[in-house]
Amino acid sequence: MIERFKEAIKQDPNDLDSWINLGDAYYDEEDFDHAISCFKKALDINPYYSEVWNNLGLSYSMKGELDNAIDSYFNAIKLDPEDAVIYYNIGFVYEEKEDFEKALEYYNKSLEFDPSYTDVLNKIAIIYKDLEEFNNAIKSYEKAIRINPDDPILYNNLAAVYYDKKDYDNAMHFFKKALELAPHNAELWYDLGDVAYETANYDLAIDSFTKALQLDPYILEAWNNLGLCYTFKKNYRKAIECYEEALKLESDDPILYDNLGFCYDALQDYYNALEYYKKALDLNPQSVNILRKIAIIYYYCEKDFASALKYYEKIISLIPDEYDIIENLIHCYEELNDHEKANKWRKIKVNE
Repeated sequence: MIERFKEAIKQDPNDLDSWINLGDAYYDEEDFDHAISCFKKALDINPYYSEVWNNLGLSYSMKGELDNAIDSYFNAIKLDPEDAVIYYNIGFVYEEKEDFEKALEYYNKSLEFDPSYTDVLNKIAIIYKDLEEFNNAIKSYEKAIRINPDDPILYNNLAAVYYDKKDYDNAMHFFKKALELAPHNAELWYDLGDVAYETANYDLAIDSFTKALQLDPYILEAWNNLGLCYTFKKNYRKAIECYEEALKLESDDPILYDNLGFCYDALQDYYNALEYYKKALDLNPQSVNILRKIAIIYYYCEKDFASALKYYEKIISLIPDEYDIIENLIHCYEELNDHEKANKWRKIKVNE
């Protein structure tokens, strides 16, 4: 396609349509530098073509040259002051610049010329959501849904606002509405599982995460969260299966090793618990929480006071004033017949 338009331009260097078509082709190939060059050449031939100014703005926007994009869009607006799409594009650039007041101004201007423009309403709602103006976000989504009641993404986004607002009943209601329209959307099932998990409805969460993973087995968070649900239901064997699946997708996640360690700990399989806690610690060596779990197993379960002492000392090096750790340090030294160090830590504890 590109070569064909190039050949047409060779035949007639002032062929406006060929320059525009070549620019569009480069844009589709994400070759934005060449697209910009072609659109500029088209505008040299005819500077009164608002669509080309708009496409030039889009190309600059994709390159992150936001001020050049805005200048191009304003030239387009001068030629076509009632084009809702151009106002939308200006709003988008201001949103990228994090000038939300200007973004809202131009998004609303777009709606003046096309009140049914649901993409604009969605964008307005996203800004209000990010600003934690949840009621305004809800109003925008409700308008969009009245215009397009068959768009599952709008229901999903509305549910997400209610979720952030901690209105979990409405969040669940609208996630379910989204799924009625798109029952084969793995992300929607994941989102429903997330809100069910948040409300401790673990059976629904398990069902939702399982359906998400049947549709897309590569959602790492779904495997982890499914494991968490089984953990809370004390079905540790099923939880372990889920965490192991998650590890196939991300083998360097200390949280997954920590979760596996917890399950084996709960099953009193201390050998495997220590193995996974130590793997978690290798990836996050400053984690007091993991150090504490390892020390507790050695101290209370294995009665291996020398090993427990090693981890308690690491904790103290990170947080020197932990009263319960000092108590355990003293006991470890006593069990190891190192009374001198036990007395030293008693004095430190008294001074604390």
